[in-house]
Amino acid sequence: MQMVQRAFVFCAVLLLAACATTTETQSTWQTKTGEPRPAFGHIFVIVLSESAVTSAAVEQQVKKSLAKRSVEATLASAELGGESQQAEQYRAHVEAAVKESGADGVMVVSLLKVEERDEYVPPQVDYMPMTSAPMYLGYGPYVGYSYSAVYQPGYYQNATDYYLQTQLYNVANKKPVWQAQSRSMNPYSLNAGAEGYAKSVVGQLDRDGALKR
Repeated sequence: MQMVQRAFVFCAVLLLAACATTTETQSTWQTKTGEPRPAFGHIFVIVLSESAVTSAAVEQQVKKSLAKRSVEATLASAELGGESQQAEQYRAHVEAAVKESGADGVMVVSLLKVEERDEYVPPQVDYMPMTSAPMYLGYGPYVGYSYSAVYQPGYYQNATDYYLQTQLYNVANKKPVWQAQSRSMNPYSLNAGAEGYAKSVVGQLDRDGALKR
């Protein structure tokens, strides 16, 4: 019975790992050749989305990833709310909120495109524990009786990829200094996609030296 319980726990862990969202991020500095590249210690995060829930979810995950690197974050969803505003009005509110927050950088995230594709899931063999044979019969029969193979054939499934653009601005001169494009591959939920994106883009910021140590 213990063996069966351990197997179910192990299968659950594998299932969760399989559901993790993979995100790829490619970045470029937008500073001129020879110009110093800034590093930020407090970033104001703005996610532009038609859904306030989506914006808040992504911003929260970015904040968590930045916090792990001791970088402070202020979120637009918390400071400005989710109500719709005219473009000029929203711009004025953002500039005022950034100034009040004391942030030295502004991160703006927007959706570039959504792409659907067919994804092939290869066949798998799962081994389920069975009632064990007596050990005195030898290791061959014991192993043979202990596990039974369950074959799952390969199949195609519809997958949706999200392409995001991240722009980082220097508050001191209001100029863009860093840009990235991210591809979030077939997230199984909003939170999973937001977490995968945040880890990928913040990790890239860190590798590029854009975060204060």
